[in-house]
Amino acid sequence: MLGWARRSIDLVPTSWLVTGAGAALLATTALFGGLEAAAVDSVPVVAVGEAFEGSDLEITVVGVEVRDERGNALVFPDEEKGERALVVVVDVVNTFSVPRSSAAGRTNSAVVDGIRIEGLDDTAAVSRADDGTGSPMLQPGVPARLLLAWVVGADDFQEGDEVRLTMPDSTHRVGQSVVRGDYWDDVRVGATMTATIDEVTAP
Repeated sequence: MLGWARRSIDLVPTSWLVTGAGAALLATTALFGGLEAAAVDSVPVVAVGEAFEGSDLEITVVGVEVRDERGNALVFPDEEKGERALVVVVDVVNTFSVPRSSAAGRTNSAVVDGIRIEGLDDTAAVSRADDGTGSPMLQPGVPARLLLAWVVGADDFQEGDEVRLTMPDSTHRVGQSVVRGDYWDDVRVGATMTATIDEVTAP
């Protein structure tokens, strides 16, 4: 019987064997998700003026400015050193059901002060554009224009320079034991943006 089986296999053309093995391999891989690797979610790119939704916030970057006068930005450049204020102007809407702070006061922030400019390690100071209130609360569904500001050197950023921003996203959770209530963790980059700096000079 063994000899008959060997003789039968020898009579089958090699190309048939290869094709059959290939078909079996394809059938097996199809059962386990196919030959194509699982797609990796890429980080979306948004433009100035385009809304980004993340961490239950809707954030729209209006523009990036370098200023001689800080205005209502919550930073204090040293004029004698030639320091200036680099300001990102954003419109924000809290899409969650309860008021939330615009600033977490830490590096890994899920809210507005989690917006970063590439090349700057410090967290931005956040204030309202209309009255300068620092780290304002965001009421549900109420739009607010905010200023994110950093102190920069005189030659660090100039009008016409392009800067790359990252926008924070996170996962909403509800604590039941040690941490109670709503919180946002697993902070990550939700989107990137490239913006051109405008200059606002002193009057």
